[in-house]
This record gives sequence, C-alpha cells and structure tokens, in this order.
Amino acid sequence: MSIQFLVTNNIDHKLYDITNLIIKITWTDVLNNGCSKLDFSHIDGYAEIGNGSVIQFLYDNQVLFYGFVFKTRRNSKKEIQVTAYDQLRYLKTKDSIVIKDMTLGALIKNSCKYFNLKWGIIADTKYKLIPSIHTDKTWLDIFYSSIKDTLLATGEKYCVRDEAGHIALRNLKELNLSLVIGDSSLCYDYDYEKSIDDGTYNLIVLTKKDEKEPVIAKDEESFKAYGILQYFESVDQNVNNAQLQVRANEMLRSYNREKETLQLKCIGDTRVRAGNRIFSSMEDLRMNRRLVVDKVTHTFKEGSHTMDLELIL
Repeated sequence: MSIQFLVTNNIDHKLYDITNLIIKITWTDVLNNGCSKLDFSHIDGYAEIGNGSVIQFLYDNQVLFYGFVFKTRRNSKKEIQVTAYDQLRYLKTKDSIVIKDMTLGALIKNSCKYFNLKWGIIADTKYKLIPSIHTDKTWLDIFYSSIKDTLLATGEKYCVRDEAGHIALRNLKELNLSLVIGDSSLCYDYDYEKSIDDGTYNLIVLTKKDEKEPVIAKDEESFKAYGILQYFESVDQNVNNAQLQVRANEMLRSYNREKETLQLKCIGDTRVRAGNRIFSSMEDLRMNRRLVVDKVTHTFKEGSHTMDLELIL
C-alpha cells in the first residue's frame, strides 16, 4: 500500500508532505450520523499544525479523506495527536431553516452555497419535501429527517457523505461494492446481535397540534410476541390526516421487526465506506446476502490496514 499525508497549514498557508512522520491513522465513517473523522498521530518533527488546516489523506494516489483540523494535542512522548473532520462538520450549526418546494438535493445545494462548501454527486430523489419551518435544529438534523421522509414516501434509501472534499447525496442502490466479506474472506472475528431494545416499534402514534385524535398504525400479533413497543411523534408539518396515516403505516412497516446488527473485524479495504453495500457470506449465521455498512473504522499502523465494520441487516 502507498500512503501520502498532505497538510496545507493555515498558519503559513504552505503545503507540506508529512507522510514520513505519521505513526498511526484512524478514519471513522458513520451512515447519516455526522461527519467522518480522521484521527492521526505524528512525531514532533514538524511545526505545529494549526486548527483549520486542510488535511489530505491519500491511498495509492486516491484521496480517501479531505478535511479540516479541529483539535491538536501533544504528550510527553513528543507525539502529536490531531483530529480532523470533513466538510459536514460545518453543517452541525443550528439555524432557522425553511423548506418550501424543494427536494433533499436542492436543500443540500442551498446549504453548501450558504456555507461556501463544495458539492459533488447529488442524486435527484424526485420527491418534494413537505413545506416546513425548523428552528433550533442543525442542518444535518434536517438532512437526516428529510432522508427519513423521502424513504417513507418513495421507499428509496439515501445517504449524505463527503467524498474527497465534495458533499454528496447518494442512493444506496448505487453504492454496491464487488466485495465479499465473511468466511475465508478478509474477516477474522465477528459479533452478531438480534434485539428489540432500540429501534423496534409495533405501535406508531402520530399527532398534530390542531387534531384531538392521533393517527395510529399497529400490529397486534406483534404485541403478543414482544409486548407493546410504542413510537410517538408530534408532527408540525403541513400534512393532512390521510398523508399522516400513510406515514404511520410506512413507519410500522420499517420498524416492526427485530433489529439485527453484525460487527466484523477485517483486513482493510479502502473502498469500504458507510453507506456501501457489501456481500457477506458467513456459514455460522446462514448468511449469504448484501448488507449496508452502518459504520466503518479504518486503522493504518506500522504498515498494516485493518477495519472494524458495523453492518445493517
């Protein structure tokens, strides 16, 4: 493998190659849950990297991560630790956000223009978001709630992520990798869990401020198996009861199931990011199908590359 580490320091605004000083790199990427994070440490053989500096991490001449320094630390061993985030970090700011006659893609482009951020591939969801006004919420909060609304309306799953310095909106169907992970293929340890403790609901209750009676979707057979697991939400969007019932029915369809999670420890492959769909083949679990990467942590140290995966079943 060929690694290169470039810093454009905001102190003197010069480009530096510090590849030979790097000790360890950890790159973490999570599906629709904030920005990706790059933690790295280097020996004290270079002038201080200032907060706001641009970091480029390249692997075999391809940019894996492009982001900005937000934290620096040093210790008595003369090692310096640095934390950088991609562009999505700047969209964690709270704001008053108005949605009117626009798709999720248009909303993302508007935010990029406002914060002077770059965007790349923006999928056309073809779904107009319900007009609404949001206060005291972050732009990322609105992105993720809009992704959920788009899923419930169209059945299509999307993710927002930064791709080498360009914010992208991608349909997960387009993110299949020709990669098999499992028995005798990259994976050397796993942990599998099946749970109804978080994210499982068999009673959906949605209310509107101007309506006395809530809209309900339920599965009484599921009550018998698991007890009543209720999801409650007060909806302030401009929707009628028929639209609210469709939303409740779709939520029940999505959430009325056991939540399965699979964690894998693997030999690393830099193509794997949150949102990618990989093929998992594991005889112990009688599994032979595509799964979505919910979280991946790549670790580069002493010439080795490993990755920890959390997969959505």
